[in-house]
Amino acid sequence: METVKRTFTLRRLWNALCATFLIAVGIVALGLIVSAHATTGDGSASGEDDASGWVNDPFPCFTPRPTPCPGPCSHLAGLAQSFDNVAPPILPPDWLATNALGPPPLWVTSNSGLPMPPADTPPNAAFVDDPAVASDKRLDSLHFPVSGTSVHLLFEHNFNLEASDVDPNVGFDGGVLEMSFDGGNTFQDILTVGGSFIMGGYNRIISTDRGSPIAGRQAWSGNSGGFVCTEVSLPFLPPGGRFRWRMASDNSGSGEGWRVDTVAITLCAPVPDCSPTPHPRPTPAPRPVPSAPPSPHATPAFTPAPRPSP
Repeated sequence: METVKRTFTLRRLWNALCATFLIAVGIVALGLIVSAHATTGDGSASGEDDASGWVNDPFPCFTPRPTPCPGPCSHLAGLAQSFDNVAPPILPPDWLATNALGPPPLWVTSNSGLPMPPADTPPNAAFVDDPAVASDKRLDSLHFPVSGTSVHLLFEHNFNLEASDVDPNVGFDGGVLEMSFDGGNTFQDILTVGGSFIMGGYNRIISTDRGSPIAGRQAWSGNSGGFVCTEVSLPFLPPGGRFRWRMASDNSGSGEGWRVDTVAITLCAPVPDCSPTPHPRPTPAPRPVPSAPPSPHATPAFTPAPRPSP
């Protein structure tokens, strides 16, 4: 009985170690770099790298991928951004904040204020306000340095954006997730480009009668009640692809704003200079050599027995 118990305990320990290893492989954190961040006259913001380093922050809403990457020339790769290696209000390098409509402020990093809590992984999160005027405030991710297939994007966000108190399906101010396949020149909604929500998808439709730049679209609106997890599945991420978190408000009413934190992406990336090793073709078994036909035996001559003399 003691041997059985010891075997069961060792098996549980082995399973736990395997699960920890898979999660560690699933997210290889991207170095988040302190940047000098300047705002230009057209309402855009840009940053330059000052220092770099690797980080490995916890990611509460990460779930292990259901299947590994197929084939020997594809491996699981990941990037993560928790906005904690910069000093507010600076954004990480290559992250871009713009106001296409409406007054400042732009998206910034923040460690205090509403909606509460201010961050999923303290101290910082990306934040934008929700004003009482029409606005279109955009946060573009870095150009992803890797490309691949079977893409999973995960992030935590906390929003309190103006929505209808009467109809739980209607929002007035809202946030959407968009994606660019051409390096950030054009963006489309994540659902339009073939993405699908695994969890934490859009929860309302934006009203069409209040001047919202995203009127009639599905969006996140209302009060999330704290940080919630969103997971998106995509068939493909091109080189230089970008994601956009876009907050749009209408011309009346306001909310507390939108916070985004702990962004991570996993995908199946090609292995450089990899050529699949061809499987050896089985050598066919030699066919049996037919045996030579038996040599004809000479028929012995028949010698009749002598008849007895009468």
